[in-house]
Amino acid sequence: VNCSTPGNFFHVLRRQILLPFRKPLIIFTPKSLLRHPEARSSFDEMLPGTHFQRVIPEDGPAAQNPENVKRLLFCTGKVYYDLTRERKARDMVGQVAITRIEQLSPFPFDLLLKEVQKYPNAELAWCQE
Repeated sequence: VNCSTPGNFFHVLRRQILLPFRKPLIIFTPKSLLRHPEARSSFDEMLPGTHFQRVIPEDGPAAQNPENVKRLLFCTGKVYYDLTRERKARDMVGQVAITRIEQLSPFPFDLLLKEVQKYPNAELAWCQE
């Protein structure tokens, strides 16, 4: 996994402990993300009934008008915050959607297919540090 929010990091550790069997958990999330000013989660994201999100979809203006999105970026981890800062600086908030992939293995093909179908006019791109 490569978590981009503290809430998701909490859930992946919780999920690992609650599994009825043991398997390795490989976490690519850097410790510097814990101090990143934009990487925040409310306690509502860690209450009972919440869970680990394998994919975190775009929830900003681009998601409100998916037909206007020209590019759909897939990323993982800390680079998301760099991408959102650059997207805002270039005034492309409504034209570029960013989807965060939190779980790399097994790869969430089912959830990514839904994201791709949501933005029919978008060019797909992968971005990493």
